Amino acid sequence: MADNDTPVVEATPVTLELVKVEDVVPAPDSLIAGPRGIAIVDAIRIENTGTFKRGTLFMRISGAKKFVPATKDGLASCKESAILCDDITIGENEYAEQMAYHGGDFNGARVILPWETEESDHEAELEEVKPYLRAQGIFLRGMIE
Repeated sequence: MADNDTPVVEATPVTLELVKVEDVVPAPDSLIAGPRGIAIVDAIRIENTGTFKRGTLFMRISGAKKFVPATKDGLASCKESAILCDDITIGENEYAEQMAYHGGDFNGARVILPWETEESDHEAELEEVKPYLRAQGIFLRGMIE
């Protein structure tokens, strides 16, 4: 106690240690773009076997609950498309409920079109499907990388 009966509080040094966590938070990839930077997210059901990367374009088959990797012809007639939020691998006889973006502004250079080959012109492919995606609330933007 101090001279005037006031308790003495000793300062305790406080330190903050930064914890490095690897492979937990993905590096920014500029998938989400546009002036708003907002995307509508909800789960989709995927039953296709394979590995799918963040940014892969999916479409819902009319009358079905499941989504499949988009096709150029399918986008012209489907009513709902989605862009995968995270990488996922689905094994034989498995399915996944995976988060996907159902609307918003996206960097077209980062959107993966499943039907493309190495010889495809990505920009030309995007131009063909932009009207279908725009009608569903998915806007593809160009960005400087």
